Amino acid sequence: MKNKKTKIIIAVILILAAASGAVWTFAAGMNSADTVETGLLQPRNLLQTISVTGNIEARDKEEIFLSSQQKVEEIHTDEGQKVKKDDIILSVDTTDLEYQLSKYEINLDLAERNLDRLLRKGSMSDRRSLENSVKQADINVSNAAADYEEAKKKFEQNHALYDAGAVSKEEYDSSEKKMRDLKNQMELSHIQLSNAQDSLADFGTNLEDQIADQRNQIEAAKADIANTKEKISRSTVKASIDGKVVRLDARENQYPTQDNNSIAIYDLSLYKVSVEVSQYDAVSINKGQKASIKVKGLDKAYTGTVSKIGEAAAIKLEGTNKEVKVEIEITLDNPDEKIKVGYEADIDIILQESSHTLAVDFEALQQEEDGSKYVFVLEDGKAVKKYVKTGMETDFDIQILEGLKAGEKFLKNPPEGLKDSDPVQEAEVAP
Repeated sequence: MKNKKTKIIIAVILILAAASGAVWTFAAGMNSADTVETGLLQPRNLLQTISVTGNIEARDKEEIFLSSQQKVEEIHTDEGQKVKKDDIILSVDTTDLEYQLSKYEINLDLAERNLDRLLRKGSMSDRRSLENSVKQADINVSNAAADYEEAKKKFEQNHALYDAGAVSKEEYDSSEKKMRDLKNQMELSHIQLSNAQDSLADFGTNLEDQIADQRNQIEAAKADIANTKEKISRSTVKASIDGKVVRLDARENQYPTQDNNSIAIYDLSLYKVSVEVSQYDAVSINKGQKASIKVKGLDKAYTGTVSKIGEAAAIKLEGTNKEVKVEIEITLDNPDEKIKVGYEADIDIILQESSHTLAVDFEALQQEEDGSKYVFVLEDGKAVKKYVKTGMETDFDIQILEGLKAGEKFLKNPPEGLKDSDPVQEAEVAP
């Protein structure tokens, strides 16, 4: 009887132990469920963009550089002023050019007269005429040199007196101009003497060669005259575009130097940004695509449009690597007075845009060996595999076209080895 009771007690203990083990095993199974972070599928707006950085530029610009050989005579506009195409910006002194023109015209006249003489053939009277021309030219050289030396001395006297405040600026400038004019006249007389001597020396040589040489001199003189007249016609500097004068360094009554010889006119009716993008990005960019523009230092967001794509790519050296680049131009749609040429801006070119669509994080999308794509969703404490069709990709998200619906919870970063219907535990979201 006692042995029977003992056996019953042992059996009860074994049954209780088995039941306890089953409960522990079940609890352990519950505790071993992976903790996962979830996201709620709800409609959102997706943007696929390319990010670049560039500097604000004007729609068009003109830069004019003045010759240091021509003194600025009068300035007709101010820095910051708006101008129209063909408005006069400034005018320059043409005294030296007009002197050169007269010299070239004298040379032409001499050459044409010599040619006419050669065509009529030479004679002794022609030789005497040439000899007289040399004598007269020599006298002119002596007279011109004497006049120049006298004017030079006068200028040097006035220079000392001007420094001492004894003569006016007008008298000083007048003496300087007279000295320069007489110097030019002296140089011209030397040229005339040289031409007369050459003509005399050539007398009696091969007539055909002389005629050919004289005709060449005529053509050269005509070219010099045309070139000088063209320079004189450009003595008034005009704007070639509508815009604003943003730089005007020149000073009246002064010869331009390297520091003040430039004029810049910008057409600020439109602003643009020119950037270089890689070949990989360029193939996805088309004219008309929109862009988001953030000018550094400004709070306002600006919009833009791709207005130009380079016709040819260029190979650029970046460090030790070569990369193919294409120039892209983005025009600002809504500029305001805060925008300045030269400002740096960050630009996101919008390649694709989808509104009110479903998307999951990159890490949520899984893939089978055959290429099938799927996402785990949370249903009744289990990870349920759902196959999906995807669309556009952004830097962080992938569009879901088919396979999921709004309101479902997807696993953001499923643990490795997770299988369909495995139990999972949703991570608590910090308040």
